Amino acid sequence: MKRAVTANGQTVEYTLVQSTRRDVLLQALPGAGIRVYAPKYMRLRDVDALVKERAGELVRMQREVEARLEESRRAHPVADGSPILIEGRRCALRLHAGARRTGRAEGDEFHLTLPEPEHDEAVRAAIKSVLSAMALKRIRERLDLYAPRIGVTFGRVAIRDQKSRWGSCSRKGNLNFNWKLIMAPPPVLDYVVIHELCHRLEFNHSPRFWSLVESQMPEYEAWKKWLKGHADDLYL
Repeated sequence: MKRAVTANGQTVEYTLVQSTRRDVLLQALPGAGIRVYAPKYMRLRDVDALVKERAGELVRMQREVEARLEESRRAHPVADGSPILIEGRRCALRLHAGARRTGRAEGDEFHLTLPEPEHDEAVRAAIKSVLSAMALKRIRERLDLYAPRIGVTFGRVAIRDQKSRWGSCSRKGNLNFNWKLIMAPPPVLDYVVIHELCHRLEFNHSPRFWSLVESQMPEYEAWKKWLKGHADDLYL
């Protein structure tokens, strides 16, 4: 729900998300503006009052987030010839104009076709779309390989644009994966797939859980450390 308040002569727009949560969470997200997560029972005027009270802080948060986003985008350009990681390989981005959005890796080049190759936002959206489809295909392949080995089943598989998580597993067995995993070396993607499948047996991070992961990937710690150390490289 889109809402807006006025504080000190400035209009602050925000998105309200109401749920069964008990507290209020205020966030400033890159490209998504200000979001407020509040309990369903909380009156709209009370939410507005809280946002108005903290308007100055929220505006500063949003400016800082946008500044970091702009800095990251300058560090990761998407012009023709810019480097892009595909399964751990550094490829040169090649942009082509065309009616349909398609992408393919050929040797050391990643060819991307889209209607508006001159627009930065359009290029980023197209890369995300194409790589998300590649990630889903590759992840399904690895799930089909490792699930029988581990002795588990799984439910729905979804590709997400998560900010700080590489994967997740619900108690129902539904799996979420970060699309940026397709940028990482293949063993990193395998590690995350194995990690989430092992949660089907151990819904925790106990020694038994890590023992299960190790039984499928003895060198998992190396790739776990790689992912932690190179997270900023897997960016768009």
